[in-house]
Amino acid sequence: MIVSDASPLINLAKAGKLHLLKDLFGKVLIEEEVKSETIDRGKQEAAPDALIIEDALREGWIEVQRIRTVKDIKGIHSGERNSIFLAKEHKCIVLIDEEDGRDVARAMHLKVRGTLYVLKKAVEKSILSKKDAIGALNEMVSGGFRISASIYSKFLDELEQI
Repeated sequence: MIVSDASPLINLAKAGKLHLLKDLFGKVLIEEEVKSETIDRGKQEAAPDALIIEDALREGWIEVQRIRTVKDIKGIHSGERNSIFLAKEHKCIVLIDEEDGRDVARAMHLKVRGTLYVLKKAVEKSILSKKDAIGALNEMVSGGFRISASIYSKFLDELEQI
């Protein structure tokens, strides 16, 4: 089980790789704000990824949960904040791509990973080939996933080590 913020869900769905979350972690928990951001607003914007995420929710391997504790954290979005608190409640890994959210999660002693971790882990488990992982990343970048050249290069180097 893992908790995910919106960005990994959206980017993996855009690249046709959302299933990797199910393959690697079985169940994915999302907080209500993340559901609203990825599915509800996504459908209003006619984003195809919203329908893919909604299908996973309907299939039951993505589950929406409400957090018990709501505290304001300056500098991060409510979806990131709620994902962090949900992961804290379940004592599990949280998937967040935005650096500010990752910093807050680490400060709260959570294990934090992101979309690139999912691709790398899928290669390690032979669910995805290196070529397919690079193709998925390129597709995500084309779709708006922001990544620095140094992180992109580091990801390629790490794939070569597998």
